[in-house]
Amino acid sequence: MIQLIIVIVGFLVLGSIFLRRYMMAERGISSFSLFSRKKGVMDLLSIHKGKDSFEVTVQEMIPERSTVEPKKVAKADTLVKKAEMVLSKGDLKHGEQFLIQALALDPSNIEIYHKLGLLYLKNGQFGKAENMYQKLISSAHLDPVFFSNLGVALYQQKKLEEAKVNYKKAIELDATRPGRFFSLAQVMKELGEVQEALEHFKKAVEMDKGNLDYLLTLAQAYLEADLRAEARLLLDDIVAAFPENQDAKDMMKRAGEV
Repeated sequence: MIQLIIVIVGFLVLGSIFLRRYMMAERGISSFSLFSRKKGVMDLLSIHKGKDSFEVTVQEMIPERSTVEPKKVAKADTLVKKAEMVLSKGDLKHGEQFLIQALALDPSNIEIYHKLGLLYLKNGQFGKAENMYQKLISSAHLDPVFFSNLGVALYQQKKLEEAKVNYKKAIELDATRPGRFFSLAQVMKELGEVQEALEHFKKAVEMDKGNLDYLLTLAQAYLEADLRAEARLLLDDIVAAFPENQDAKDMMKRAGEV
């Protein structure tokens, strides 16, 4: 019974941490003005996912910029600026409209696909976000941010094996971001690949030793794997560094239970 409670509590805590840390860690998302205000995962997932009539239809491959008329490129750039302006004011609907209109004029503009992908992640429209990043990647734009963002879109749709592949590719291209190891670990944990998940959680902690979310996540993973000795050692360090943290204290109690 205790083990079951640990697993249930851990699932709720880690699910919340996962997307929040991802949004804060990935440069591709934090650099976009739409995400200038830091939001927790509960804010993100509670946004109303209403139906809308704006669908993006794209060719199989992104065309070269040289194939698009200069006048259309200029008009598209103007629309992108309008989109950025309204998005900065929180007007997601009209921001999406301007971006879709810009894409129709200039389907070669990589920035528009990326901005739409970020917007769809923000709105919880993970299938549309997947479409944008698949398009970018299939057109040989091998940016690790694109693979990582595709990973989160796939994860949110429970396409775990595909998410794992894309997070691994992002790390292969750029292994300097602890958030990618954290995200990959979370996917592996849900796939039942516990030992591999623990190694990647530990890697994230090693790269960002002061990150409380990472530390608590690793401690919770130890508890779920019934590695109580490892959990207690880590929690001793967490409580010493963050003596006011109630989550760590609660985990310490569970780690001491027989």
